[in-house]
Formats: sequence, structure tokens, C-alpha cells
Amino acid sequence: MKLTERPYFIPAVALGAATLILAGGALIASMSSSPSRKAADDGAAMTADIESTDPDNAGLPPTAPVVTPLDSVADITTEPLGEIETDTVKVASATPTSAPAPAAAPFSFEQVINKAQALSEHEVQKSPPVPSSAAALNYDQYRRVEFKREAAEWTPDESVPFRVHYDPRGYLFNDEVKLNIIENGVAKPRAYNEADFSFFDLPLSDEDKKALGFAGFHVTTPLNSSGKWDDLISFKGASFFRALSAGTVYGASARGVAISTASPSGEEFPSFREFWLVKPEPGAHAMTVYALLNGQSMTGAFRFVITPGTATMIDVEAVFFPRRKLTEVGIAPITSMYYFSPHSINRGNRDYRVAVHDSEGLMMELQNGEWVWRPLANPSQLEISSFATEPPLGFGLIQRHRDFKDYDDLEASYERRPNVWIAPKGDWGPGNLTLVEIPTTNEYNDNIVVSWRPKAAWDAGKPVRLAYQMTWSLPQPVVAPVARITATKVGISPSTKRPVFLIDFESDNDALLRDAIPEVSTSAGTIIAPVVRPNPDTGGMRLSFELDTKDASLSELRARLTKADRPVSETWLYRWRP
Repeated sequence: MKLTERPYFIPAVALGAATLILAGGALIASMSSSPSRKAADDGAAMTADIESTDPDNAGLPPTAPVVTPLDSVADITTEPLGEIETDTVKVASATPTSAPAPAAAPFSFEQVINKAQALSEHEVQKSPPVPSSAAALNYDQYRRVEFKREAAEWTPDESVPFRVHYDPRGYLFNDEVKLNIIENGVAKPRAYNEADFSFFDLPLSDEDKKALGFAGFHVTTPLNSSGKWDDLISFKGASFFRALSAGTVYGASARGVAISTASPSGEEFPSFREFWLVKPEPGAHAMTVYALLNGQSMTGAFRFVITPGTATMIDVEAVFFPRRKLTEVGIAPITSMYYFSPHSINRGNRDYRVAVHDSEGLMMELQNGEWVWRPLANPSQLEISSFATEPPLGFGLIQRHRDFKDYDDLEASYERRPNVWIAPKGDWGPGNLTLVEIPTTNEYNDNIVVSWRPKAAWDAGKPVRLAYQMTWSLPQPVVAPVARITATKVGISPSTKRPVFLIDFESDNDALLRDAIPEVSTSAGTIIAPVVRPNPDTGGMRLSFELDTKDASLSELRARLTKADRPVSETWLYRWRP
């Protein structure tokens, strides 16, 4: 298996298995941000409505029309939408109408919202079964199915800088996905046609090939050079999607929503069941995709505005309709893989490479102005960590080491895995930024999940509207005004047998770190001999110290550099276990 083509099903398998570990107990560490400036509000309509209110006052129609998950857009009402008044948000509601919808009504996001709301009033319906012969394909066989390049959407139109390529069902991708194309404001179904695919000598009958249907799609565009069509974004498997910017290869993934991640009750994986792809205007710089989410506990409507470039920007707007009361929802979840690096003292392997990971750290900009760097870990047991009580101004999974020598892997190109940064729009309300780290024995499983978990439950039947912007990039997506942490190294002192920590700080401003003093603390044990000295190799400063654990089973470490009691570096967080 090529590591750059790790399939989407891996996160689901890894996270599902994590619930077995959680039964043994997960430790939660909290770090609260102090009140300070609020994130810039991009409009009241973007405000998250997660306060507890009386569902009877939500304004939802008592009975929704019967709608199946895979109905076409022509079955959706296009009458003017009413509005649901909540404490802080207005969400378009589906108002039943007796008048039939026009055959070619202009498409709008409200139609997807209406459909998601109508579906939420009924139990989730299963996808049509995939032919057994297709489900029996192994990974290598499934990869041999080839979508014909000439069948890609908009291929004849040279003025449109995007192409859409479709993926069939099979292997582990069994849910059928409905696809629609929007042109001149009118949505029309994009029918599955087995003639668009080459199946070669795979063990599939003609009847099975005709019955496959779509599992997802990916979009290409001239991302790295003119005239060369590169992958831009892929939607495939549950609500997972991955994007690329110039110079990157596939790595971290995102999801539409996370429900009960690492919970003893088991995680749910709602799926994108239908998409509407807007044909871009000639020479357009962005492409818009609408998506319908459906799962056991909720439905949802999404709008993605995707702008490729050196940094690929994705503006996301989502409206959720819970079928039941939800207490463990993850907003804007990102998943990634972390296997080992120099700060992994308990590697337990004999790998020749220096490091193996899609992302090496969680970066946060808190509302109190603090910048935080938390190196990721491949723990021996499931770990859950919580940070902040107010939504950060931004957070993301970051890959800072960008040289081949940092990984020494010719195939995987870990130095080219993209950063993923989330910038909330509006007020998401109180909660916690939650990091889940799952043990893994290889590099094929996505074992890292980070998301914002609202404090208040989402009530059944009460819509929640959220928005945020995603940045996928090779360079770090945001630049902190303080010194950044460029390396964490952990070992055991040969003389004292105590854990020793080395943290490298760098800044483009040489004066920033001059005469800085260390501020180091631990939740258990004692910090021994913290020292800051110049690092001649990097031009920055290195902080070193030892930890006397005093037989503690866990120590939460915190360090930063200061001047006049003000931070001049990112805050370093680390969880130590013997």
C-alpha cells in the first residue's frame, strides 16, 4: 500500500477500536484560557446555537414530509423559506407546501437545509446494498477500478479550471452517494454509468457493474503548474474529506462532524449521502459543493467553498438537525496519523526512519492571546486531553519539519503533508478543544482526532448553525508574534536516570529570545535544573530540564520563555508517563 494513498476507512476502524481501550479509563487534562477578546464575528447568522431551550418553541413543523435520503433535488420544496428564531441564530425551516416544486427551480442552500430537516424527522434509512462481488474486492483490486479521464465532469469545457472524477462503490466503500450537477442555477442528477469506468479483469459481472453506483468523488485543478491537473479535494467514506494545496500530498483528513469519539458507547460515523456540485464560471477561482449528511443521530446540510492555491482555503457553513439529545459532538474535527518522532521515548520499534507522522503537533491561538504548542504522541493507552473553555481563535494539526532528512522516506514524503488550520466564525459557545490520541502499532491508521466539543448538549429537533474557515497549506498557516517551538526531544539522563527534555525555540527576531528566562511547571513531581542556552545550529535558544517524577503515574508539563513576566514564546505542553 502506498502511504500517500492511505484509504479513508482507516480512521473509522481505528476510532471504533479505541472504545475498547477507553473502558480501562482515560485521563483528561484541562487548561483553561482566561477571558479576553472575542473572535471576529462574521455575522449573527454564523453564531452557534447550542444553548438549552424548550424544543417546543423551536418552530419546527410537527410532521415532516416523507423523504428518502437519496431523493433528487427536484423533490425538495423551493417555496420561500420561513425562519426559526432561536436565542442567537436564525435557521431556515422547511415549510410544507401543497404546490408542486417547479421542474427547473433555481438551486439554493436552503433546499439542502430543508431536506436535512425533513430527514431528521424520520429514522435513518440504509443505503441500497452493494453487490457482494464488489464488497469482496480487496484493497489492491479496488484500486484497479479506473474512472476514465475523458468522462470527468466539464472535460470538454476548457474555460472551467476544475474537473470532477467519480469513485464507484466496492471494497469497504459500500454506501451509495447521490450526485447532482448545478448549471445555470439548475440542479440535475448525475447518473451512474458503468461505461465511465474500466474494470479490466476484476471478478465483477455485467449486472454487478451496473449496480455499483457512486461512493464519492475527487476534484482536480491545475494546482502546481499550468496544464497539469492535480488532485485538489476528495470526498469519500462517511463524512471524511481531504484537501491539498500547492506542493503537498495527501495526509491529514477532516470530517463533517464527530459523534461520541472515543466513547464507551461507541463512535458514530454519519455519512455524506448526497452532493450538489456547482459548475464554476469560466476562469473561476473557487468551486462550491453542497452536501447532505445523514446518520443515526443527526442530519446536516453543508456548503463548501473551495479556493485552491499556495494555501487552499475552504469556507464551511453547516446546519445540523439532531434526532436525539447529543452530549458528545465534535465540531470541525481533524484526524491525522502520528506514529513516532524524536520526542517519542517509548518508540518500541526498530524503524530506520527519523520520524513517521502526518502531523507532529496541535497548535492553538487562545482568546487570551496565548499561543500553544502540544507535541502529538502515540500513547500506550488511549489519551484524551482538553484545552481552553472558550473557542480558540484558531487551532490545527501542524507539520513543522519540512526537510527530507527529517523523515528519510522516499515514498511517503511526510515532509509534504499539509497543515490543517481551523478558524471559527462567530461564537461557538463554551466547551473544550479536545485532543484524542489512540495507540497504533503502524503508520496506516489515523490515530489522532482534534475537535471543539460544545459544553451544552444539542437538543433533538433544535437546529445548530456553524461556520468556519479551513486552511490547508505547506507553510505554517498562521504566524505567531512569539518564538515558535521547532523541536522537542525526550530521553533519560544517563547519570540521574531521570527523564530529560530538550525544547528548541526559534524566531526571526533575534532580540526576542535574548535574555529570556524559562518558566517551567509540572502537575506532579519536581522540575530539576531548567537551563536556557543558545543553540548555534539553529540560531535560536534551547531549554533543557529534568523531571523528578517522584513515582507519579502522570505529569502534565508546561514550559515557555518570558521577559518581564510576559511570554516571548509559544507555551509548550507535554503529557509524561513513565
